[in-house]
Amino acid sequence: MDMLITYVLLALFLLLAAHLLALPLIKKRPVFIKGTEETLFFMALFAIIASLTHPLIYIVAIAIGLLIYYTKSWIVYGVSLENISTALDKAILATRATSNKTINEYEIDNNMTIKLTNLGMRLCYIQYRSKAYSKKSELTKEIFRKFIQNYFI
Repeated sequence: MDMLITYVLLALFLLLAAHLLALPLIKKRPVFIKGTEETLFFMALFAIIASLTHPLIYIVAIAIGLLIYYTKSWIVYGVSLENISTALDKAILATRATSNKTINEYEIDNNMTIKLTNLGMRLCYIQYRSKAYSKKSELTKEIFRKFIQNYFI
């Protein structure tokens, strides 16, 4: 029974990895992991590790998955931090939103805070915190996502 669970988790992880990692890299686009897909990807990864090592790691997998889901974060591979901040500036300009910039943090329309963190040479972590719902800030976020996805590696 335990091996069956491992095989199912491995199949789920391979399907998610193909969808989230292989397809963008084949098209020479950045890897963009966000939302529910990101949560399932990391939960499957840690669940596979748990099934091969110790069952208590399942709790860690669930905790990390919930943390990623509730922090509303994106992980981007293939685009440098400078290009990401340039894309955010373009998105703010395109939507004519107001923004206050501090070091690697933007506040858009006094409703949304976007924090950019560099995790490696071309690996970035983007986190959103919304104070209140605003159409302009949500539009800025979607245009920002499109600008990032249109970069070539």
